[in-house]
Amino acid sequence: MSDGRFALVTGGAQGMGFAAAKRFLELGFGGVLLLDRNAAKLAEAASRLQALGQVETLAGDLMDVMLPARAVSAAVSAFGGLNVLVNAAGNTERCGLDDTSPEAFDRLFAVNTRAPLFMMQEAVKAMRPNRSGTIINMSSMLSHGGPPNLTTYSASKAALNILTRSSAQTVARDGIRIFAINLGWVNSDGEHALQTGFHNMPQDWAEAIGRRMPAGRMITPDDVAGLVAYLVSPSAQMMTGAIIDYEQMPVAVFEQHPALSPE
Repeated sequence: MSDGRFALVTGGAQGMGFAAAKRFLELGFGGVLLLDRNAAKLAEAASRLQALGQVETLAGDLMDVMLPARAVSAAVSAFGGLNVLVNAAGNTERCGLDDTSPEAFDRLFAVNTRAPLFMMQEAVKAMRPNRSGTIINMSSMLSHGGPPNLTTYSASKAALNILTRSSAQTVARDGIRIFAINLGWVNSDGEHALQTGFHNMPQDWAEAIGRRMPAGRMITPDDVAGLVAYLVSPSAQMMTGAIIDYEQMPVAVFEQHPALSPE
């Protein structure tokens, strides 16, 4: 039975976006709209979720500045309202001080910073009349500072965190809560493709590295979905503007990270 809540999830075809959408439907949400640039994966994701509840899809690239307005409008048209927004889409393009081009900079900030800002702006318009709503931005532990080949990515996520805090203050008295999750190393489909395709890691890279983590395994999208479920629940109603480090090690000790040290 539906609990009357509806969600819009960017990057909803896989990874953290898909896991969050699945968890929402399992919690009793009336429906989810999945936004992703990969139409084929969107169709597959919708097929996997349709037994759990109403699933709508919208294919589009967040480089398109008009997409946030179209996405929120599509969700409101499909469901009659919007209660939750999860900005899970992201660009993890590798580039740093020596090799960031103006084009790469624009791509990273367009998807990781600009798109979430305007998704929030449009979502707030839909949420304000009901004086309630929750927005969750997927950020990164690298917003604290990243390695040389992820300098510009790290900057885009640091900017997203500032937008999260400031926006949360803006709408706090409207009953809308906004959070960011600084993701640690997550064993997602996208990360697997990146590690095996770009970094030439073996197929079992996640298992090998996971065994050296404090918990004995890597973070999974389902783990992240558990935190998302808490943030949209009544148990979290007295907090907003939090930037949550979802990581197995304290942020200041990356140089001692056992997974990155010689055996």
